[in-house]
Amino acid sequence: MAYDKPYEHKPGFGSIFNNADKKEDWQGDMTGKFMLPDGKLHYINAFNLVDKNGKAYLKLKIGKEVQSGGQAYSAAHKPFPAQDNHNKAKANGFVDLDEDIPF
Repeated sequence: MAYDKPYEHKPGFGSIFNNADKKEDWQGDMTGKFMLPDGKLHYINAFNLVDKNGKAYLKLKIGKEVQSGGQAYSAAHKPFPAQDNHNKAKANGFVDLDEDIPF
């Protein structure tokens, strides 16, 4: 099945793919991008390893933040409203529930 629109990262999610260009051991066996819960997009690497008992596992490493060409963080994905929206709601007659709590 083909998808028409590109993958859009969401907070707490990412994607990794086999690293066909791996030339040195420090490079991940898989590489991709991961969006932290705060909306910052970071590089991620996964390494295929074997523990002392011979059991295979993946070691993950989150790298530097993606600077240019990364996907923008959409306001729809923010976990809480932005401060400006919060103040606009108060100006429109909405009051925070926290102000109604007696403790």
